[in-house]
Amino acid sequence: MSVPTNIEGKKTKLLLIGGTGDGKSSLGNFILKKNAFDVNDNPNPVVKPTMGCYGEDDRSDIFVIDTPGFNDSEGGRDKDRQWNQMISYIKEQEEIEAIVIVFNFTNAKPLYNFTATIKMICKIFPISDFWEHVCIVWTRCYCCTPEKKLVRQIESRKEKFLLEFEKLAKETTGDEIIKIPMFYVDSCPDEDDDNSRSEEEIEMLLTWACSLLPINVERVVKNGLENEKIVIEEKEYTEVVEVKNGFVKLKTEYMRREKRIRYDGSVTYSDWELTKTKYKIKPISRIIEKYINYD
Repeated sequence: MSVPTNIEGKKTKLLLIGGTGDGKSSLGNFILKKNAFDVNDNPNPVVKPTMGCYGEDDRSDIFVIDTPGFNDSEGGRDKDRQWNQMISYIKEQEEIEAIVIVFNFTNAKPLYNFTATIKMICKIFPISDFWEHVCIVWTRCYCCTPEKKLVRQIESRKEKFLLEFEKLAKETTGDEIIKIPMFYVDSCPDEDDDNSRSEEEIEMLLTWACSLLPINVERVVKNGLENEKIVIEEKEYTEVVEVKNGFVKLKTEYMRREKRIRYDGSVTYSDWELTKTKYKIKPISRIIEKYINYD
């Protein structure tokens, strides 16, 4: 049975965002009912570019965009290139309906581990109803988990993460109250497992996504990814290298480094670099006088 849409022939596009190893690619395959994206369980996988694919049969009107794993602990130029490639790909699409934030149900890290990434997504999509297009999918919510235990775990995730998202929404867009749908999926069940619960969750996810008005990707912006603020910091270090015949030889090294304030507010520093070295010879009396006056 095809997921209902508001308009006949309407295509629904979902953007998957999550950390490395949280199961975005396997979720995308599960949604599309085909092996569209490579799944790699390697803890240090090869970075894949952002790419999308349509499903088949009753999912032929569903388009899923898989993205690299964005971890806030990782940064630098490689991460910027990933963002820029993702944004360029998004802008090639006519529209996007839903932003799906993917979390690993078995490893529910605090939201602050992923806050900068979510803030960046919010900046990329400068729309007033941003949070109405956001949902959370918990992957690795195993179908073999006893029902009572699963219910307790689900309630725990809801209670904790919805409160954290409410705080984040107020901080980013000023929204006081948000309702973020949550779905719980085992996207890699064993062949003989009854995974009907996950299939029903995906049906609800797609029904929700199809009900949304599309985001106009013409409004998607880079928000300064290529124009991060760079501040040059300088310092100098002076030492005595020789004392002879009442004179002191001083060596002063002048250093500089770059302080980069990136699009997500994080700060990185380059190594200190030696720019020049100067030598001066001064009478010992002048050196002593300087420190006496200083005191």
